[in-house]
Amino acid sequence: MKGLFFILNIIFTAYIQLAAAQPGTKWVELEGKVINKALEGPIEATLTLESLPYGADIRMFHSDVETGDFSFKVKENKEYKVKVEAKGYIAIEEKIEVKSKNEPLIFSLMPAGAGSLLRLDINFKQSKADIMDGSYTELDKLLNMLTEYPNMEIQLEGHTDFRGSASANMRLSEKRVKAVKSYLTSKSVSSDRIKTKAFGGTQPLSRESTEEAKLNNRRVEARILKTE
Repeated sequence: MKGLFFILNIIFTAYIQLAAAQPGTKWVELEGKVINKALEGPIEATLTLESLPYGADIRMFHSDVETGDFSFKVKENKEYKVKVEAKGYIAIEEKIEVKSKNEPLIFSLMPAGAGSLLRLDINFKQSKADIMDGSYTELDKLLNMLTEYPNMEIQLEGHTDFRGSASANMRLSEKRVKAVKSYLTSKSVSSDRIKTKAFGGTQPLSRESTEEAKLNNRRVEARILKTE
């Protein structure tokens, strides 16, 4: 009996060593991020992982709500299908091939059609409609989205803080959205694709008196009216 156990132990050890030497048996960790394709901000998404070709390994993960980061373990030299879904965004599905060393995965999701609202990180000179230099990177992200989706139509919505003259705030928010539109049309985007709407200080994000709250209230947003 001891001899039988000894033989079985040798066979089992040899099997483990053989399996370790076979491609596709080593586990590696994949890392990545899910972002808003328009503005590159993080997205909380559900990722469904399925091994190919037969789907023997199916698992589900979630990206972090604040950073969009995710990670999961997969087998080296194997192929997987990853489906990425998030509320308010168009789902995507991609095939990945796992190697011993892998670059971080970046999944970019497009807002799903009419009604989606994009907060733009654009700053203006105080009480003016002059766009600050540091805002053009954000505007170029919006420009790239409009270029990539030539049938897309948006509405730029301007807001100010609620303090001060209501009529003056309305005029200022109107001038600011027109300034953003003017920049986009100067880059060959048809003006017919961009509507504008001014809200003044009627829709503040916060009524706190802190400088941060005031800054957040002074904003421009892009509402997607049409994608196709």
